[in-house]
Amino acid sequence: MSRRLLGDFHHTRILAAAALLAAIVLLPAAPALAATTAPTKTTPETALHRIQRTVAALDAEASTPDGETRVLARLSAQLGASSDTLQAEHQDWGLGYGEIAMAYGFARASRAHKTPAEVVAMRAQGTDWLVIAKQIGVKVDTVANRMNRHKGTPRKR
Repeated sequence: MSRRLLGDFHHTRILAAAALLAAIVLLPAAPALAATTAPTKTTPETALHRIQRTVAALDAEASTPDGETRVLARLSAQLGASSDTLQAEHQDWGLGYGEIAMAYGFARASRAHKTPAEVVAMRAQGTDWLVIAKQIGVKVDTVANRMNRHKGTPRKR
């Protein structure tokens, strides 16, 4: 083999080794995603799963004809914010109404007295919801129970 071919071969082996090392180093980060994945038969549903289900239901309802009006009216009454404010936050924050309700829920349950905008800013920086809850002193189960009332369907008894 010529020197150039040996050099290229060596360079390719170094790149392959670097890619393998990067994969191994990044692998431990995968369990952090478990908090946001769907429950299975072996992993029970968490409070965060319940919140995410409520968020999805609110966003789905808001995407239907007349649904946005119903969701805005219900959230306005429950969150104590005007429909105009919620619509403006929807536009400014780029979030669905379910996520807005979640931000309000975390802010209201916060022992650190955070505003919904501050909670959204923390999330926009890439902070996981469970980390946000810990940082601001929120019990996720409390937020999950409160968010259940934001859905338009009656609660099961």
